[in-house]
Amino acid sequence: MKLKYISYLLIFSFLVFSFSCDDSDENTEASEPLLGIYTISKSVLTSDATSANGAATIPSGTNITSAIVTAFLSEIDCNSSANKAIEVAENNIINFICRYENVTQEQGSWAINPSRSELTLTLLIQGNLVPLKLTSLVESSSKIAGNVASIPVPPSLLASVDPLFAGVTDQAILISIDMEFERLN
Repeated sequence: MKLKYISYLLIFSFLVFSFSCDDSDENTEASEPLLGIYTISKSVLTSDATSANGAATIPSGTNITSAIVTAFLSEIDCNSSANKAIEVAENNIINFICRYENVTQEQGSWAINPSRSELTLTLLIQGNLVPLKLTSLVESSSKIAGNVASIPVPPSLLASVDPLFAGVTDQAILISIDMEFERLN
């Protein structure tokens, strides 16, 4: 009788422990407010973007959102470019996705500092790992915003904003931008 009682007690203890562990993992994952699907809704230069020889310049305050979206999200093929989005996923993974098309492509990682003032997205863009460190981070239920200082971009990215960059032979142009990611879900 005692052996049967002890067996039931052990099984009950195991089940309680198993379910309590599962609950805490789910609560941890669900508690991260950054998890979600986003689009790049704003990219504005915060300093002049100038070629090394000074032949081409885009002034501070210029909206380059279209060029940034095209360059970054060109890494995934979707039936419609309107379906392209960025997923901040569990386990610190960044995916590029085609919404409504069931297409997901792992594209990098993300990390946030303990004070939640800096978010780093490390993305695989055109075969290179590109770290985007958003500082002065602002989080809300509808967006993530911050400043990215000194990110190298190919001159061809800026050529859609200013055609003079099409002839620039610099390997990269350093730009600083205010970025905003709008939540889509």
